[in-house]
Amino acid sequence: MSLIDYIEDDQTYQFTKYMHLVKTEEDKILFDRFAYGVCNPQIKYRNDNQQKKMIILTILQLCQRSKCVTFDQIQKACYLNSRADIESLLIDLIQRDLIIGSIDDQKGCLNIQRCISRDVRQSDIPDMKNQIEIMYKRVKHLKEQLKKQ
Repeated sequence: MSLIDYIEDDQTYQFTKYMHLVKTEEDKILFDRFAYGVCNPQIKYRNDNQQKKMIILTILQLCQRSKCVTFDQIQKACYLNSRADIESLLIDLIQRDLIIGSIDDQKGCLNIQRCISRDVRQSDIPDMKNQIEIMYKRVKHLKEQLKKQ
């Protein structure tokens, strides 16, 4: 399969393992866009499959950063106009287990338990490590507090 095939495949959402398929500068731009990018209205996608993939990748990125993502946040980030389209897309992502969570129609948001991850740049690793260390210190402090009770 080619890089384009993986980008358009509805089962592929992580691309780093296909970096070896990058042969040209155009491939590199395409790879970076889908591995690390988000929706951008100035980009013309080759077809509807690529545009839908980028919308899904953008939603997954939002879900990785928050436990609750509002429909307004999704609408702004993905440049979608219809709440019905957003809900339909979220239902599809939940049914396909790309997102584990629930839709709260009253609050107009998606509550996320977990989701599949996106590709990580080497430059993001130090910040990720720092976040894990902060979390570890919080858990350690909480454990000490519980021992005192």
